[in-house]
Order: sequence, then C-alpha cells, then structure tokens
Amino acid sequence: MDMSKFSKVLIPMLALLAMTACQSPPEPAPAPEPIVDEAAVAAPEPEPEPVDFNQQFYAEAIAALKSGDTELAIELLKQVSFDAPGKPFVFTNLGLAYLKQKQHDLAEQAFRQAIERNSRDAVAHNHLGILQRRKGQFDAARKRYQRAIEIDSGYARAHLNLGILFDIYLQDLGKALQQYHKYQALTSGEDNQVAGWIVDIERRLKSSNTKSQG
Repeated sequence: MDMSKFSKVLIPMLALLAMTACQSPPEPAPAPEPIVDEAAVAAPEPEPEPVDFNQQFYAEAIAALKSGDTELAIELLKQVSFDAPGKPFVFTNLGLAYLKQKQHDLAEQAFRQAIERNSRDAVAHNHLGILQRRKGQFDAARKRYQRAIEIDSGYARAHLNLGILFDIYLQDLGKALQQYHKYQALTSGEDNQVAGWIVDIERRLKSSNTKSQG
C-alpha cells in the first residue's frame, strides 16, 4: 500500500470539544473517521424565547458540554427538551452530547428530532452523516454532508467529511480533491495533514492519467 495512503488511513480522530466522533474502524485496516465539528454547539435562533424555555438550565448544559461533563449536559438538555420541545438547537446539542458518550442510537434520534424541527440545521445534518457513515450507509452520508454544505457553504468540517467519504469509501479521487481544497481554503490551509492528502491524490491522479495516455 502507498505509504501516504496508509498514514491517512491510520490517523486518529480529532478530539471533540462539543462532541467526539466515535471510532468503529472497518476491517481489516482502520479508516479515518469523519471529523466532528469541534465548535459545533448549536445556538438559539434570534427570536424571543417562550416562558417555558429554561435559559439557566440550557446555559449550564452548554457549559457542561464544553467542559466535558457530558453526563450532566445530557441530563440538563433532556430537561430543557421537555420544557422547550419545539427548539431544534436543544436536540442538536443533546445529539452531540450522546455522540460524545458513544450512545449512537440516541444521538441519531436527537439529530433527527432537530432536523424535524429545523430542516436547515447544518450541524445536525453533518453529524447524522457521521453516524450513517459509521453504519456503512455511504450514499445517505453523502447526501447529509451535501445538505449541510448546501445550507452553509462555509461549513469546513462538512467539506472535510465529504472529502474523506469520496476519498476512502466512494473511491472518487477527483471529488475528494475538490472537497479537500475547499476545506483548506476555508481554514486558511492550516491543516498540514489534509495538505498531504491533496499532494497524494494529485500524484495518483497524474499517474493514472499518464498510464491511460500510454
């Protein structure tokens, strides 16, 4: 196996601030997990909050989520979800907390509840795509990532996740390269690892074109 490709497949998942993606590497060799958005704490919509929305509980839940106390965050967010069942961002953050706890089924349920309440929740679409990728539902994951990007074209992590999906799982190097370039443009090219992936794909595409022409 190409060494640069091998190193890519073995990379660990980025640490999750509001939620850590859970590794479940396919056999026989581990593959890179989709990248969970480290800054993805969904914010309330800019509208007056109803009386039954417990702002203090919500603020404490987000603080707990950011500090790594996910058990407390889950308990508080569950309470808030009862108080404000129409608020999609509450369910998005509950999904992120469940994801960090590796409670994948509950995380998926929460993300779907968020999307039912707000179909334009890019964070929920991206993370639901992560869970679908883990299940081997590659086409469904692709659609989720693309939907997140359609909603927010500047969502760098969704571009990166889509690039990894095209690269490793769908074997479409051209589309993977496009997504990696977009991710680098959105992050000022600061990710040296992704830069290496780009060089690797460009080399492989060039080699493939040379062989086809020969």
